[in-house]
Amino acid sequence: MSGSSYDKTIQFRAGAEKEAAELLDEIHIGGVNVSELARVGLVEMLRQSLDEQDKIAVYERYSRGEIGEDVARVLLGEKLDRMEEEKASFEAAMERDTSEFLTGSDGE
Repeated sequence: MSGSSYDKTIQFRAGAEKEAAELLDEIHIGGVNVSELARVGLVEMLRQSLDEQDKIAVYERYSRGEIGEDVARVLLGEKLDRMEEEKASFEAAMERDTSEFLTGSDGE
């Protein structure tokens, strides 16, 4: 994303959250992958922050090739697959011969 202040590492101040993660890492057998927890949590929060218009905008950018599938999938998850299925169904319906639906009930 051009002009973005984000680099490959997203950082934030984590006071009690960091302490809680360290405690869980100490007491959980085998430890905890704090980076994975943060990644999963970030994905959930990103998805929760999107309203329906945002989701449509993300899908449109993906469809135009402005963003990659990996980014679209982070934001939309499985909804990306459903949106693609809906688009394919809509396009198939648009190509369908509807002349049979235009005749009257008496066959005319």
